[in-house]
Amino acid sequence: MAVGLLIDIKKYLIWILLLGAGFSLFAQVSSNASIFIPPVTGIGKTQNDNTVIAQMLTNEIKARHGTLGESVQKADFILYGTLAPYHEEQQQYHDYVFLNAEDSSADITTYTYNSMLRTSSEQVYIFQLILKNRKANKAILLQNILYLSIEDVYDFFPLLIYNMYSQTNVKYTPVKNTSTKQVYADTEDWRNKWLYLRVSLDLPITRYILQPKGLYKGHSVWTGDPGNSSTFRAQQLENKIIILPGMTLGAEAQLLNWLSIEPNIQLDWEYLNDQNFINVIAGLELKFPLKFIGNIMLEPYGAVSSPVKTSSTNVFNKLPTIAFGGGLQLGMKGWKETGVFFIDINYMYSPSDAIIRNPYGSRYEYPSVVYYQRSVLGLGVGYKFGIINRK
Repeated sequence: MAVGLLIDIKKYLIWILLLGAGFSLFAQVSSNASIFIPPVTGIGKTQNDNTVIAQMLTNEIKARHGTLGESVQKADFILYGTLAPYHEEQQQYHDYVFLNAEDSSADITTYTYNSMLRTSSEQVYIFQLILKNRKANKAILLQNILYLSIEDVYDFFPLLIYNMYSQTNVKYTPVKNTSTKQVYADTEDWRNKWLYLRVSLDLPITRYILQPKGLYKGHSVWTGDPGNSSTFRAQQLENKIIILPGMTLGAEAQLLNWLSIEPNIQLDWEYLNDQNFINVIAGLELKFPLKFIGNIMLEPYGAVSSPVKTSSTNVFNKLPTIAFGGGLQLGMKGWKETGVFFIDINYMYSPSDAIIRNPYGSRYEYPSVVYYQRSVLGLGVGYKFGIINRK
């Protein structure tokens, strides 16, 4: 509890310092110099740290109406960022790739922030931010944060930005009632909802593979006596592929940052034995959201489904009781960050056979039912409406 209190006090002190110093800073700056931000390099605690921090830097400049340089050649300042594992025996934080001999002088201003208020056995990482005057070809500010998680970088980001503006003539416009964490979170909310309501239009490709059980020569229905050619007649059957539209309605609960569960109802339109009908199928998907790619959410998942009802009364003798499989959803930021547009591809396999009534009736009366192995390749596009942010 004491550690948590110290962390809260640290955050409040940071903001009080900024508010108190802000008035003199705003009075000093007048020009609107441009800043170019190359990609954040190095290796952080997660693969997403580079993208997250780069987006935070960009959002901060834009939120304060600063000017982002289009290229190194056209910018007044360059803001370099890099990440690396940190070890306690390292005493000089500036032994990193961006500082060359002429930069490592007494003129450079250096700030180092250690986010750890307790000992930890976890690997510590360092985020280094260097501001360089391009025209003078001189690094003027070096800032370091030692961190265990990206939340630590969030906490110190206001100080990093304040220090940066205090070293330049870059026009600084304060952002009211917001923080770096909030500015960045706006770009991530769509991937972090407690609940998503899903609707999709699907194109299931359903395959019925003929099974030889009970069929004449393993592929035909027949009538008459097989030993009497004058009365015996046979009709060969084929595999069937059904491609007709369907839809899915579901509710996905994101229990953890990396784990979701979605019960759903699938409506599949089919055409067999010269009849149109709809199968109602209950499904359950266990998903594993992957968020390490900016503006994309990948969700591989495992799935199980079972038929609830079919509108056909004289096609199936018995549908498979259960199907297993999995798939992948590729999600993109939805309308006003309230949800997710997605593309879905999946495959479901039924270990038991679909038993279909003989389509020829009395013309070829044996056997009365035909066995098919059923599988479905599913394609779909849809939208998930997000409800309540997880952060």
